[in-house]
Amino acid sequence: MPELPDVEIARRHLQRWLVGAKVSAAYCLDVRLTRPQPSRAFVRTLTGRTVNAVARKGKWLRFILDDESRVFSHLGMTGDWLQVPMNAPAQRSERARIDVIQRGRAISVRYVDARRFGRLIVARDDIADWTTLGPDPLVNGVDIGRLSETFAKSQRAVKIILMDQRVLAGIGNILATDALWIARLDPRSPGIALLPRDAREMARGLHQAIARELADPGDSFFVYGSAGKPCPRCGRRLSSIVLGGRTSVYCPGCQVRRKME
Repeated sequence: MPELPDVEIARRHLQRWLVGAKVSAAYCLDVRLTRPQPSRAFVRTLTGRTVNAVARKGKWLRFILDDESRVFSHLGMTGDWLQVPMNAPAQRSERARIDVIQRGRAISVRYVDARRFGRLIVARDDIADWTTLGPDPLVNGVDIGRLSETFAKSQRAVKIILMDQRVLAGIGNILATDALWIARLDPRSPGIALLPRDAREMARGLHQAIARELADPGDSFFVYGSAGKPCPRCGRRLSSIVLGGRTSVYCPGCQVRRKME
């Protein structure tokens, strides 16, 4: 599932392809993307407009058009945006299309999504899915004091807290798993049991995990997906457990499990 780094890379591409471009045509080929809105709302909102900005918050993308209307895009589990020549045939799993004139050149930006869990929402103002998100670690940084206070108020496992989009936007299973390994914290540790320094180490771990994924997307993880292999730090075999319905890899040798007294 795309997480913060994947969506940030998509934003950078879309900014280059769309910002300042006039939309000559728009298509939505899958009504599931826009429901409960009709797919024609996506077409009507975009056609003839100029894209002024592309922003990201957590796992959401937001296009702002020249009339201040907005298009929100969530990539779901398998979504992505591609840029192809205008006359290119439909891509495999193509669900939507935005044709634009960018610097005098006609290009086509296609949304592909094999699993069809993505979303496309048009609105005049920001939607609740955007406004209720917590701070974005890449855009806003990680407020160590605020994170420490959040931990101190919760008995939930620290990994579950990190993946709560109201706490930090965009953190999913991959980033949480790797950040906890960097911070040397067992993912099962309850937030209320963490020490003040743990929030600082978590912030450092998140920044490192995000930076690594941005530099080498999808190909280079610290420990995610490596259960049974030696820990890169201490050599002990990595274990895995299920937390919140997601598999979490951790090292029983060097990731400390904090416990409530």
